[in-house]
This record gives sequence, structure tokens and C-alpha cells, in this order.
Amino acid sequence: MEKLAVLIQFIFIYSVLGDSTYYSSYYGLPLTSTQVAAYTSNGTVANCTVAVEACDETEPRRIDGTCNNLNYPSYGATRTPYYRILDASYHKKSSSEFEPRLSSSGTELNLTRKIRTSIWAEGRVDDEVLTSVINHLAVFFATDITNTRDTTNYVSWRPYCCKSAGKTDYACTPNHVPKDDFVHRFSGIRCLNMTRPLTFQTSGCAPNTTTPLRIVDATPLVDLSPIYGNTIEKARRTNSGGKLVTVTVNNRINFPDTSTLNLLLGINFVGIILFWNNHNFIADQLAAVNPCWTDDQLFDAAREINIAYGVQMFYYELMATLMGKDNLIADGILSEDEGFRDLYDDTKLPQIALEYPVVLRWMHSLQDGDLRMYYTNGTYKSTFPIVDLTSNTDFLKVNDTMDYVTQGFFRQPTANSDDYVADPDIVQRGLGRLQRSNDIMTNDLAKNRYFGFKGYTEYRNHCFGDSITSFDDLTDIIDVERITQLQLLYKDVTDIDLLAGIWVEKKKENSHVPPTFYCLVKEQLERSMVSDRHWYERESRPNAFTADQLAQIRKVSLARMLCDIGPGVTEIQPRAYELPTTDNVIVSCDEIPNLDYSYWADDTCTTSS
Repeated sequence: MEKLAVLIQFIFIYSVLGDSTYYSSYYGLPLTSTQVAAYTSNGTVANCTVAVEACDETEPRRIDGTCNNLNYPSYGATRTPYYRILDASYHKKSSSEFEPRLSSSGTELNLTRKIRTSIWAEGRVDDEVLTSVINHLAVFFATDITNTRDTTNYVSWRPYCCKSAGKTDYACTPNHVPKDDFVHRFSGIRCLNMTRPLTFQTSGCAPNTTTPLRIVDATPLVDLSPIYGNTIEKARRTNSGGKLVTVTVNNRINFPDTSTLNLLLGINFVGIILFWNNHNFIADQLAAVNPCWTDDQLFDAAREINIAYGVQMFYYELMATLMGKDNLIADGILSEDEGFRDLYDDTKLPQIALEYPVVLRWMHSLQDGDLRMYYTNGTYKSTFPIVDLTSNTDFLKVNDTMDYVTQGFFRQPTANSDDYVADPDIVQRGLGRLQRSNDIMTNDLAKNRYFGFKGYTEYRNHCFGDSITSFDDLTDIIDVERITQLQLLYKDVTDIDLLAGIWVEKKKENSHVPPTFYCLVKEQLERSMVSDRHWYERESRPNAFTADQLAQIRKVSLARMLCDIGPGVTEIQPRAYELPTTDNVIVSCDEIPNLDYSYWADDTCTTSS
């Protein structure tokens, strides 16, 4: 019977593998058939292995992300490892127990809920510059490269972590609420559900004695994988005209229901309504200038343009607005020249820094819990709590709701982080109906610890060479009243959590973000650019754009996208991430620069063919 079982395993492996080679998702090395059989037998083959078909250096970007780096072909696929900017810092109770680091005096750090409520008051204050769409698109692009199942873990798989069953489950790490909590001292809630991050170790891909490293479902490349998936899925395509599938609800075109969507409304809206429909818009434009192209030709070209569209908008518009265009030009992230540039370095693997997604969570301080809707003429219509739309997109399919929501994305201000006021829905009802109470920003700080990050002062040293040994050394970078708060929360300056330090920093000059946020995010922006063999600005990449085509991509803007595919959008301010002002006046869509798709016309394909 054992020989028969082994034979069946080998038959299964051969049928799946075909012309592919299996690699370890964690180590990035080729696996033998025996090793693959072992993963198959214990049910971990999906998490712990990457199947890579033979690479062709002339082929375009693969949907699964493999063969991006020809020397390490599995890197770029899903479930390949992050890297750490700084080494991990854990309190090890045993060889397999990695707990959050202790304070410099050897005691446990203060409760994360206590720290969050001490730094952030609760209320709603509108920002005077930024629109709410900047948050939604930032979250979408973060999901493109860092999508995890952490929330699903404690919402669906382990909803019991605050109950007696959670006390014996190592995966449970609930956030405890102090008795004098400003909100919950009268509610009776003393625990907020949360679990440890899912890792290669908990997934059976690496020994549990090795340092935990989170495992993710997204490719580490900016490739719009929330739209196209990370495997070839014919079900996403109409197989006609190069388009993605849409459905008609209440006589209006809408996105399909799919399990790949993130729980958050902003990601569903931006990812599907914008980039999903933008793909179809591009496919139509390409079909008009290339009537003889096949479905595959149209799909592949539309996907390539849509990805470039997204990356150009993310780097040159969204991050330029948030972090300061001149800052990013000075640091070599953005180019002042509109032509090609090639910064590719095949010694840099396409990976995400473990710090990056946690640092990005600072942006929850900009998150407004209200979804404000407007009529197409800009008149305010109504408000709906955005957390009540978690894992629920039916709301968007009723009547003209999509039109009103779209208008709100470029008319509604985001929250103002300068006043240290957190939106009450974000920090009390973060998951809406899915959980009685959820403090997203407390969870952010707790995950900071469970990822094993060193203290804030060590990252200041990494970024700026600072040698911070006392609270007095913070006076140039943090306001005095905030330093006093930190002294009440942390016994020693070296105890300060990375995210907590970023929360209270003064903003970087000519930007909307704290300096350490800027530093660590900038490192990832650079890494994503130099490690991607298919980066859209490269002249020498496979299927590279022509100079004229790249010039068209340089014209990309959120305003243009919303004019093209945003329901009911006929006018908008050119800088859609910023509120209308005297130098950012709302204008007709006819005045927003448009892409000329004739530059993608195939000379061999004429209207008479």
C-alpha cells in the first residue's frame, strides 16, 4: 500500500508539474520530486512551493510573476519571502516561541490600546488639501503587493480569541483593553480580537525554530494582481475583444462578485470599478485602431498598458502628492526626463520589505470613516458609514449609488492627521458588522510588535544616522507635548515602537508624511523599481513601449481615468488627489489630457483587412 501511495503521488506531481520546475517558496531553491511529494502529502504544496515553467528572456510579464528575475525565477511569484530592513527583535520564550520584544528593563511594553488612545483622540477633522481617494488608492496599491489573510484569520477562522478557547490557541493574540479605557470603561469590552500574522513557519514551509516571516497571497510586483489574479484564470476574461468579465445589475454595468476581492470597500471600488473597467476601456481603444487583433492580442496589450497606467499614477501622482514630488525627484525615485530610464539591477530580488506594509498603516490616520456622496454637480447628497460596507458591495449596485460615491472620491476631504484625531469608526468599529469592536490602529501597533521590529530609534539611526539615547534627543523631530506623552508610555526612549514613533513625528518638509515613513516607503519604491525586469520605463525590456507610447503613458492621471470610466463624471479638478483650489479648478473632462491610442496601431492591421 505504501508503494502504491508513493506511485500515486509521483503521478500527481508529474501531471501538475509538466514542463515546470518546483521551487521552495521560502528558500527560492529548486525542489526534488521527493521534496514535492512530501509537501503534497502533508497538504502544504500550495503555500510552500512555486511551480515555474521554463523561462524565456524575450517573453512579456507573466501573470503569476515568475521569471521576472532570470537568475532566481521563483521570486516575483506569490508566497515568496519578504526581506527585513533591520534584523528581527523578539523575546524568545523557547526555540519555537517568538514573542514581542521586551522593554530595555526586561518588562513587557505598555498595552497597544493604551498607547493608541493616549496619542490619538477620537473625532472627525477634515484635511484642507487631500481628497479621500488618496487613501483608497494607496490601500489598493498596498494590496497589490502585500495582500494577506490576517484579517480573515481572526474574523472567520479564529473569532474566539477573546473567549476561553483563545487562551490555549497560540495563534490568538488579542489586544487587551485597560479598565480605564476612554471608550470601553462602560461597555464591558476588555478584549479586541486579533491573531498572529500568518507565516512560512505556521504554514509548514520552514521550521518553527526559524525567525517568523509572513506569507502573502500577492505577487511582490506592482502588476495589478488584484485585477488579473496571480494565475491564469479564464473565468476573469470574456474571451472576446480582450475584455474582462462584467455583469449587468439594475441595467448598469458592474464588476463581478469574486472571492479575490479585499474586504474593504475602497479596494473593491478602486480596484474593480477603476482598474477593471479601465482595462476594458483600453481594450476598446486598441480594438478600434487594430480591428484584426485577436482576443489574446487585445487582452495582453490592454493589461500591459493598464499596469503601466497604474504604476505611473501611483509613483508620479499619488506618491508625488503624498511624499512631495521634488523630494522624490531629488532621491531618484521620479524622473524629470519624460524619456526612458533603465535602473534594473538583477542582483536585487523582487521582494517587499517586511516593514513596508506596517509603515503604510500610518495612513489609517488619514482614513475618514464616513463615505460622503455627492450629486454630479458637486452638491452634497448624503453620508454612509464606510465600515458598514466591509465585505459588502451590494450597496454600490443600487440605483445611482456608484455615481454619488465616485463624485465623493474627489470632492470629499480625507481626515487630517495633524490634529492627532482618529476617526471613531476606524478605531472602534473597524470591521463593522463582522466584529463588535475593532480598533484598526491598535491592531496596526500590535502587528508592529508581532513582526519583531526593532525600536523606533534604531530605524531613525538606519534612515538618518541619528544616535538617540534620551527623550531629550527627540526635540528636533517630535513636538514637546508628544515627547511628554511618549515618556508616560515608554520607560526608555529605545522602547518606543516603530509605528508609535512615526505617529508623532513632525512632517517632512514639502510633504504630508513623517520623515521615517518617507524613508522606509522610499526604500520600497526604489526596490520595486530596480528589481522589476518588466518595469514600464525600461527601453530594453521585452515588449517595451516605443518612445511615443511611453510619452502617452506619462500623460496618465486619476482625473483622466475617472473621466474615461467613472460613472457620471463630466468635470473634475486636474489634480484629483487634492481638493479644488484657485490653481486646481474643476474643469470639463474635455480639458483633461487624454491618451492617444493610435500610437499602439499595428501597421499590418488596417481597417480594410
